[in-house]
Amino acid sequence: MKELDHIQKALIAFFKKNTNQEGITLREIANNIGASHPQTVLNKLNQLVLKGYFVKDENGYRLIRENITDNLNDIVQLPIYGFAQCGNKWKKILDEYTQEKIPATMAMLGIKDVSRCFFVRAKGNSMEPKIQDGDLVLINQQPNYDVNDYVFVIHNDLPKLKKIINKEGKRYLESVNRFFDNVEVAKYDETKVIGVVKKIIKDM
Repeated sequence: MKELDHIQKALIAFFKKNTNQEGITLREIANNIGASHPQTVLNKLNQLVLKGYFVKDENGYRLIRENITDNLNDIVQLPIYGFAQCGNKWKKILDEYTQEKIPATMAMLGIKDVSRCFFVRAKGNSMEPKIQDGDLVLINQQPNYDVNDYVFVIHNDLPKLKKIINKEGKRYLESVNRFFDNVEVAKYDETKVIGVVKKIIKDM
């Protein structure tokens, strides 16, 4: 695991000193720790959640450890599959293209069984604003999905994050970005749903 940068260390020190964060804004935190922008604070906090230092819940961010060697029983290591390495047959993605692993707390994931979970890195802007370029997307490996789910699907050897819709007897891969047309899944297309999107972690 990479050593924490100075902003991440400053955030840990700030939250250790200020245990009650109710009402404090990202801009105020940025000013206190010398960060250039509130978005920097948000990105760094999300990184610290993934690293296991913080949890995020309905009350915001909460520091749970100052040192990653403490209390590791609630941290799992999940693989990241990069889109650039996923251009072959869908079966090979989960078998052969494992890249780095990233630590994540169970509280952050919000899933009881993570044995079939993995991350993918989003590329492109077809799913904006829901999923943006660079976002880390948690996928639960499963073939079934609901109509409102976003799915990780392999369509003619191309890995995609889409919504699958049915219209007038045809099936389409739908983008969130209205500037992208829906892609019809033709009769002889090779299409496989790998899993369902469970969580989106903004560009990290």
